[in-house]
Amino acid sequence: YLPSHKPSRQMAWGNSPPAEKPPPRASTLTNFMPSDQQFPSLGGDDRRPDDDGSATATGNKVTAAAVGVHAQAHQSELGYHVTGSKKGGFPVAVEKRSHKKVTVIRNVVGDRDALLSGLKKKLGCGGAINKDGHIELQGERQPAVEKYLTHMNCLKSVSRAKKDSAAPPPKAVKAAEPTKIDKKMAASRAPSNNVSAEELSSITEQAAKKMKPAEMKVHLKAAGLSTQGNKKELLSRLLEHIK
Repeated sequence: YLPSHKPSRQMAWGNSPPAEKPPPRASTLTNFMPSDQQFPSLGGDDRRPDDDGSATATGNKVTAAAVGVHAQAHQSELGYHVTGSKKGGFPVAVEKRSHKKVTVIRNVVGDRDALLSGLKKKLGCGGAINKDGHIELQGERQPAVEKYLTHMNCLKSVSRAKKDSAAPPPKAVKAAEPTKIDKKMAASRAPSNNVSAEELSSITEQAAKKMKPAEMKVHLKAAGLSTQGNKKELLSRLLEHIK
């Protein structure tokens, strides 16, 4: 009987055998989920504004949307709004009714009575709502109606150019020119330029050289001399008179 002999795991040349592979892990649900669900940040649009400008465009859209929401809130307070034409113009026109001209306002949505009442008070004219739901005002009042609608900020789909032409910004008021009385009052309050003979004789050469041309002209005028010429000519003329 021979004792059992287990074969050595070490190979003949002394190297250890290759390590055994670990058993495969049990499959989980996350192994089959797409990457954008496992890591939400990979699936979102995290582009920076300097990538391709798309983020900046998105910001501009958000700003424009905020302005639109503000306008809609204002229009909801009014209770009505007026939609522009397909070309972005005002839906206002002058038409004839039994040999009389009326101003017709179309595309009014909401409380037409409130808009009609405001127009009648502002323009001081009569008006009514016809069977088609349009507002009719007596007379040719298209420019005044367009200006009123622009000021009320109740327009939709009307171009900015049309709004600016209907209600241009106010011009700067020029200052009124002074009257004769204002000029006399200003002259009386201004310091006197008259120079006495004593003051003129007391001027030294050093003081004359420090004077400005305007001062030289005052002294020369007081002495009855010419005030024409440049600074050097004025100075030399004044020095000659002093000497």
